Amino acid sequence: MVLAGVTGALACASGWVDHGDTYFAEKTKSAAPEQATYKFTPPGADWEPIDQKGAQVVWASRSYPAVIHLDSQCGKHGDSSLEQFTDHLMIDFREWKKVSQQIESFSGRDAVRTVVIGELDGVQQMQMELLVLKKDGCLFDFQLLAPPSYFAQGKVDFDRVVSGFTFPIR
Repeated sequence: MVLAGVTGALACASGWVDHGDTYFAEKTKSAAPEQATYKFTPPGADWEPIDQKGAQVVWASRSYPAVIHLDSQCGKHGDSSLEQFTDHLMIDFREWKKVSQQIESFSGRDAVRTVVIGELDGVQQMQMELLVLKKDGCLFDFQLLAPPSYFAQGKVDFDRVVSGFTFPIR
């Protein structure tokens, strides 16, 4: 009975509750939710959760300049290709160069994984890995952003986060 009460309380919660391993979609009266409820593996103790307006899940490294960001959008994302969605995520980069881009199987679907180096705000050179996935009417993007000299350190933890992705949650 206690477990049912806890489960019921979590079902009513929305957002990144207690910075745990699940993002809970907001419950709305509209027919199609604009967000997804999904699980992931946290990156580890070195990463501090950040509450950022308009962002679903964000961590910043406590040891070096790097950020991991997760987001979902359901129903209203349009029908662009995974590559076009990826390009949209690089809108703040200037003079970016794709280091690699590949299609891979992820969560039972095709996904595009892209690594980019570019200038952020025309000042600082940054490296970014993007993983973009469409599944069950939702678009997911996973991002790692760090200066090139710190990128490999962040990649290990980013891969840990991505490896724990689960959607839909049953």
